[in-house]
Amino acid sequence: MRTHVEPKEGFVSDISSSVWRTAYFSAIFETDPAKLTVTIANARAAIIERLNSPIEISRLEHEAIEAARLKLATLKARPVEVVKLALATGDTPT
Repeated sequence: MRTHVEPKEGFVSDISSSVWRTAYFSAIFETDPAKLTVTIANARAAIIERLNSPIEISRLEHEAIEAARLKLATLKARPVEVVKLALATGDTPT
């Protein structure tokens, strides 16, 4: 028999913070230089969304957000080298 369990206080905040944290870690661990700029932008957007959320942000989460923002500022997207493939004889570009 299942019983109803009330969520712990802070549960909603944990879910809210997991969105920006997931986006942040995606940017930190991105290894594809072509995707890095987008993942950094997504992480920054998720952080801004969390800061604008009506759900209370704890002091510890504020500190984590500030640390994440500082780290994201240090990440640099490496230039992506575009390689143009040579057309085989007789092929025409589309």
